[in-house]
Amino acid sequence: MPDSDLLAKLHSGQAPRHVRLLAARGLVPLPPDEMLSLLVRLHRDPDPEVAEKAALTLQEWTESDLLRQLKSPECNAEVMEYFAGSASPAVQEAIVTNPAAGGSVVAGLAARAGAPLLEVILDNRMRLLESPEILQNLRLNPAATPQVLGLVREIEAEFFGSKKRDYLVGEDKEKAQAPTETIEFETELPIDDLALEGLPADPQQREAAILQRLSQLSVRQKIQLALKGSREVRAVLIRDTNRQVYQGVLQSPKLTISEVEAFAAMRSISDEIIRTIGNTKEWTRSYVVVQNLVKNPKTPLMISQRLMFRLQTRDLMMLSRDHGIPEAVRRNAQRLFSQRTSPQPKGKNQ
Repeated sequence: MPDSDLLAKLHSGQAPRHVRLLAARGLVPLPPDEMLSLLVRLHRDPDPEVAEKAALTLQEWTESDLLRQLKSPECNAEVMEYFAGSASPAVQEAIVTNPAAGGSVVAGLAARAGAPLLEVILDNRMRLLESPEILQNLRLNPAATPQVLGLVREIEAEFFGSKKRDYLVGEDKEKAQAPTETIEFETELPIDDLALEGLPADPQQREAAILQRLSQLSVRQKIQLALKGSREVRAVLIRDTNRQVYQGVLQSPKLTISEVEAFAAMRSISDEIIRTIGNTKEWTRSYVVVQNLVKNPKTPLMISQRLMFRLQTRDLMMLSRDHGIPEAVRRNAQRLFSQRTSPQPKGKNQ
């Protein structure tokens, strides 16, 4: 692997031409993520031959290897910007679903992507809050379906509130700027957190006090808190009936795996939350999440059955005797426990 000084010179374009040519051909020993980042940088090299070789080497990357890098939270911003121009829906989706993807990159995709990807773009409320130009480009996209445009209007109305006027386009913007139009401005909630000073120490009384304060907030303010509030507030908002609010909790950058483990055991939250947790690989790596989901009556049977195979035999035994869970789950646990503990027939492995 090149030393750090040489790697820095390669990125800055100060390395000797013959070294840049070697790197452009992919012949420098680097980890895949660093190599991809360097190739993207070299494709803009002032030397035409270096730039051409780097572009050709980038084309040789298989889609599977490329997707692995684009889905990584550590993926370089320049790499995502470069491949955002790809015509591959899989590549575009990998960029959009990566939380590290910047608003400008996603805004570019919002202007030209196909309808299925537009709905995926709208899922990340945190990114929309930080980069409202994404919604502006979405509205201009010819591929935007009535359903997508309806979601955009819903987000504009409930999520951005007074910010809506700043990024409306076309006729909508002219109407918003007309002197006869009345624009109501909603009081902004301080983004740092809901003030929790002076709340009771007793957990039940404290939760009741937080609920009372939250009941006075608009949907947009709740979403802001879901994304950027405290753990205590998220524990309350995850039970909110508004989809955008509880989705905001699940998309919060502050959300911890211990919170997800607690959510997986809750029976008072939306079925959609349970399905989302059960279908998210990052969260189901936790054994506690798996165990809680299988025990939760709200978990769809298909998810319970898929996750049950990961339970330890001791936990399967306990589950097979638990009459507080759905009967179908209990029978499946009994069957799997029996398969694991039954003696193997003699001579089977001989």
